[in-house]
Amino acid sequence: MKVVYGSIVQKQAAAVAALLAFFAVITPGASAKHRAAKPALQPASVIAHLALPGAAVSQLDLQQHGNKQYLYVERASKEGFAIVDVTKPDQPNVIKREAWPNQASAGKLQMVNARLALAEAPDPATAETIPSTETLTVLDLSDPANPRTILTFSGVTSTLADDARSLVYITNSEGLWILKHQSEQEMPPDSHACSSEDASNDVASCQ
Repeated sequence: MKVVYGSIVQKQAAAVAALLAFFAVITPGASAKHRAAKPALQPASVIAHLALPGAAVSQLDLQQHGNKQYLYVERASKEGFAIVDVTKPDQPNVIKREAWPNQASAGKLQMVNARLALAEAPDPATAETIPSTETLTVLDLSDPANPRTILTFSGVTSTLADDARSLVYITNSEGLWILKHQSEQEMPPDSHACSSEDASNDVASCQ
């Protein structure tokens, strides 16, 4: 009886050892499979969408004013351009729409600097002539949310911006016009709503 009992115990011990060895083999594989199932981080994702009904967008320009960010959305039609507040990029908001000068069928917005832009719109009556002409409006963007017209030139045949000397050259039937504007370095800092950070700044530009 003692020999039979000892044989049974040895068989049970061998079975337990084999079972433990089996779990030791399959456990790492199951664990690795579980880790592989975890989704990888995406390098980019959509955080907002803003419907823009109407004509196709032809160009985008970004302007900063204090702690505000504005996106100028240009249209290839008489709709002109829209101004979108993207300060909070996940909450874009159209705050204003501007038509092109002379109600042209298309136009272009040229940013000269952070506070000056040129709105160029072709003159329909000269579309078939050489050279064709356009209406040029000089916009003050000191308040980017509300562009202000400061000069308008009609019959314009060519424009050129000289960034190095802060000049803009304009030609029309009356000759050559030369505009002088403030360079980025000459501009006073943008004002913004005061915060706790401005308390330690001796030259804080806030309101």
